[in-house]
Amino acid sequence: MEVEGLRINVSPQVYPPSEDSYLLLDAIKNLRAGKALEVGCGCGLISMVLALNSVEVFAIDVSREACVNTLQNSKRNSLRGIIHVINGDMATALRRGLRFDLIVSNPPYLPVEQSAKEDVSWAAGRDNFLSKKLLENTLPLLSDRGVMLLVQSSLSDMGGLKRLMEKRGFKMEEASHKEFFFERIIVFKISKR
Repeated sequence: MEVEGLRINVSPQVYPPSEDSYLLLDAIKNLRAGKALEVGCGCGLISMVLALNSVEVFAIDVSREACVNTLQNSKRNSLRGIIHVINGDMATALRRGLRFDLIVSNPPYLPVEQSAKEDVSWAAGRDNFLSKKLLENTLPLLSDRGVMLLVQSSLSDMGGLKRLMEKRGFKMEEASHKEFFFERIIVFKISKR
């Protein structure tokens, strides 16, 4: 497939770009960043679009297949020197001291427990445990004027996320959204107060 002039191949074991991916894509395509981080890079589409407007992009995923897919796609689009792909759990695999101007993530956000391997790409736990863990791990990596864009569903515990952000000294506001028949997908912009 081709998206934003980028040639993308999606491996069978990797979450394919979907409506939520394209909503995030619209939110980032005109952003500029010195250093950017994508947590949960999947096939690498978002990281590659970030690389078009950033000096350096770190793409991280817990799935080895997703990391290989991102490497292949970044090479296919001559972006390999700009994108650093890391196989690891959220931001815990990054070296200390790294700070990012922009962090983006489209994590699993549906409020159900993971019961099978394939659920890993959409199940966030009943209390949105996965997104809360993601925020705890990545927000310390934001530069002073850094911004995080996070995709969530109206079905998830957004009140809990907002309370967590306030408690940590961050503000969380809606950047964009798209309505579906049973839910609203939202891109939140998170920044320091």
